Formats: sequence, structure tokens, C-alpha cells
Amino acid sequence: MFVLVCACIILCISCKKEKQPDIAPTPDVQGIELSVSYKVDADIFMTNHFMYKTQAGYDYSITKMVYYLSQISLIKADSSLYLLKDYHYVDAVTSQTNQLTLKNIHAGNYIGLKFNIGLDSLHNVSDTLPATAENINMKWPVMMGGGYHFLKLEGYYKDTSGSYGYNIHLGTNSCLTPVKLYKSITISTNTKTPVSIVMNINEWFRNPHVFDFNVDGSYIMGNAAAMKKIAENGIDVFSF
Repeated sequence: MFVLVCACIILCISCKKEKQPDIAPTPDVQGIELSVSYKVDADIFMTNHFMYKTQAGYDYSITKMVYYLSQISLIKADSSLYLLKDYHYVDAVTSQTNQLTLKNIHAGNYIGLKFNIGLDSLHNVSDTLPATAENINMKWPVMMGGGYHFLKLEGYYKDTSGSYGYNIHLGTNSCLTPVKLYKSITISTNTKTPVSIVMNINEWFRNPHVFDFNVDGSYIMGNAAAMKKIAENGIDVFSF
């Protein structure tokens, strides 16, 4: 009888334990405040001023700089990726597009940041993105493959004969530009970690290819060779 009573007590205690709810983990309320800024070598970024010089020797101005970042991810210590956002539209002169709040990120230590300049193939399909004014203005012509512009860098340049316009437009999946930036990034619980990246616009025109407006073209949309040069130059336009 005593053994039976003990067995019942143990069973009751066991049942009570099973009914106790698990303690909920602390939610990941921490995040990243990602900001993008611009420079042209040692000069500040300004529009509509002939104050910059390309590696090929042309004085130039900038009237527009708009582009997409996609597959924005943190790089883990084992080189795997923690995806933060699928895509983001950026206009260099519109401050709110250069600030991106990324929430609910797992706390931990990361070794860098990875993203693409342009849209990954999943999103680079005509009419896939919401029909905002920005996305509509970035459409790539269907007759040229469809999808969206990855980059629009526009302005004017001067040579010995005068001043001319340039349109550096990138599009098509072959021109997607991958970027990896390495730096220790620690995400702590209940905090927002500031992460700042800088685009040096002059890098679009010089490394690994010195881009020459009068040789490579000043309106390159549809010029596969010129777009390839610009896309390859874009790999190192960003830094921390």
C-alpha cells in the first residue's frame, strides 16, 4: 500500500511539472541602425558642381545617384550569412533612404556585412516590386531584358571641346555587384548598434578599370562591355 501511495505522489508531481509552461526566451529587440554616406575621394559629396575629377582626367559633376541594395546580410564567424533585408532603394540626396533600421537581430558577434548593389535575380523581374514612384522610375526596358535599373549615376563631364552629359546606368542580372565589408560588429541585447558605410563615388570610374567617357561611352545603357566595367569597379566603392 505504501509503495502504491508513493507511486501516486510521484506521478502527480511529474504531471504538475509537465504542465508548467516553458520560460519564454528574451525577445530579440536589438537591431542595427545602418547609415550610408558619400564622398568623392577627399571631397564631400555635392550635386550640380564641377568639383570632381575621374581617373581618366575628366572634370565632372553629379546630378543623380540612385540605386538598390539587396540581400543585406551580416556575416557570421563561420562565413555563413544572417539575412537582414531583401532589398532597399537608396537616393543619395534623400536622407531618409540613407538610413535603415533593422530590428530583431540575434545578439552575437559578427565579422562583417554583405550585400549586392542591384537587385538579386528573384526581385529583378518586371513588376515584381511594389508600384511606388521610385520603383517605377527604376524599371529596365522589357525589350532589353526587363527588371529594374540597379544604378543610375548621372551628371556632366568636361573635355577639351566642351561639356557633355553622362548616364551611367546598370541593369540585368549579369551586372549585379556583390560587396563584402569586414569589421567586427557586436549586437548586444536591448540596444541598437550603429553601422556606417561610405560610398566613394570616384571608385566607379577607376578600379580595376579606368573608365573613359569618350572611349567607353557616356550613355552606357545597353552597352554590355561598358556596364561590365562599371559593375566590376563597384565591388570596392563601399567601405566602413
